[in-house]
Amino acid sequence: MDSANTNNGFFHNIINFPPIVNETINVNDFLCASDDLVSLIERLGKVFSPVKYDMQGNIDKIRSCMIVDDICLFEVMRNEVNNGKFNAVEGLMWLNRALLFFELIFHEIHKYLETSTLDINMTKVYSVAYEGSVKKYHNWVTQKLFTLICRMSPSLPQIMKYLEVDNDVDAFKSRLADYNMKLHVVRCKIEDFYLQNNFFKK
Repeated sequence: MDSANTNNGFFHNIINFPPIVNETINVNDFLCASDDLVSLIERLGKVFSPVKYDMQGNIDKIRSCMIVDDICLFEVMRNEVNNGKFNAVEGLMWLNRALLFFELIFHEIHKYLETSTLDINMTKVYSVAYEGSVKKYHNWVTQKLFTLICRMSPSLPQIMKYLEVDNDVDAFKSRLADYNMKLHVVRCKIEDFYLQNNFFKK
């Protein structure tokens, strides 16, 4: 974490998703970033509790398969499959789908911030993100739950207050773009890994 940002509030200090180095993603750095995203979700209120607990459960599945910290995330997956297990592999698959959900939320928020407006329909933002990410994997009951989450989720000014960035929109916009770009790169790399190895259907 950049020590220069220690007084800038929660979101400015959140851990970025790690860079891809020689086609590898450090598993410990990835999980630390995922933990911080869960902490962010927790700040959005109890309405997101089902999402938070689901993501944390999948993070725990991955962490339970780690032998050492300094190893590629994909090696953890391969080692598990070689041992005839798929617990962490399934956990990462679902975690990555949740990452897409939030990536799309952040993308939509940034798009509106580019127009210099905070008066946006966040229910629509959440719904667009849900439609573009995990909805197709959910049964009818879960879809109804997410519809309720989308309707009850906080407004953009509330989000900015929860993330301690409500007094500096430009800084928030810049930080959000940087954070989401790094999230996008890692998420796409994980998605490619699953497609190449055919662990599960997309």
